[in-house]
Amino acid sequence: MRKRLTIIASIFACFILAFMMVIYIYGPNINFYLLPPSPERYGKIAIKKMNTYGYFANSEAWRKTEKKALVDMQSVHDYNEADTILQKIVTVAGGKHSQIVTAKQITTETESYTEPTIIKENGLVTIHEPQFQGNTQQASEYANKINDFLFKYKHEIKSIIIDLSNNTGGDMAPMILGISSIIPDGNILSFVSSNGNSEKISLKNGTLNAGGSAIDLHHNVKLTKIPVAVIINKQTGSSGELTALALKKISGVKYFGQNSAGFTSVNRSFSLYTGTTMYLTTAGVKDTKNKLYVNDPVVPNIQTNDPYGQAKQWLNNVK
Repeated sequence: MRKRLTIIASIFACFILAFMMVIYIYGPNINFYLLPPSPERYGKIAIKKMNTYGYFANSEAWRKTEKKALVDMQSVHDYNEADTILQKIVTVAGGKHSQIVTAKQITTETESYTEPTIIKENGLVTIHEPQFQGNTQQASEYANKINDFLFKYKHEIKSIIIDLSNNTGGDMAPMILGISSIIPDGNILSFVSSNGNSEKISLKNGTLNAGGSAIDLHHNVKLTKIPVAVIINKQTGSSGELTALALKKISGVKYFGQNSAGFTSVNRSFSLYTGTTMYLTTAGVKDTKNKLYVNDPVVPNIQTNDPYGQAKQWLNNVK
């Protein structure tokens, strides 16, 4: 009996040891640790994520950067020093849209919410969509403010201007769903990884399969055969740019203003042990015209310092 108990205890001990080894090796994939990682291991875990998921991780520049960074991590004394190295190299693995945001930076940033604005004048509706960084309730408010307006005045609207100027990004779901009444259903964008794998982003019955905030639109109605002009500028970035690209689904749409900021790529967030977040570019964006963007600007059809005036003039002449 004693021998049997000894065998069972040994088997149990081996099981626990194996379990702990699995957690040690794979736990960091879900940001779970049995014990705090050393600053060196902390940094190397982040570098491994860059190497695995970064859009430019197959480049020669990254291979050289990674090699040096792994050596530098051997000399770090704390997590702050590791973060400093990570901040310097993340753009090599992911491009200019990638960044390391420390826990301190996150806590000092305040959640902000700016409502979209809508103006109707003689059948012309101008919708300004600002950046969105609010909560789930605010996402619904943002999208449905536009959705409700378009539904209410659907028989009076003759033309539309979508103003994305100074929209620096955030969650694109309320931006796209808010104006989904004027975007035909179907594939509106594709996220394309560096190895060519593609994920289609589709709009269907007032829903978007791109993650972000869960939003229930009040109305699912389509406004067709209404001319649409889009305004962009140098401060239109990230999700603001993706919203601009989604509007290419509309037949005859025309863009006015200046080249956008050039953050047309898809970021994935990774939580690190200290609360630091790594935003890493993992894919480029392809529009419905099959043009691939990887941190390239959206270029307007009409370059102008008077985008509203030019857009209004064009809309007045569209039959």
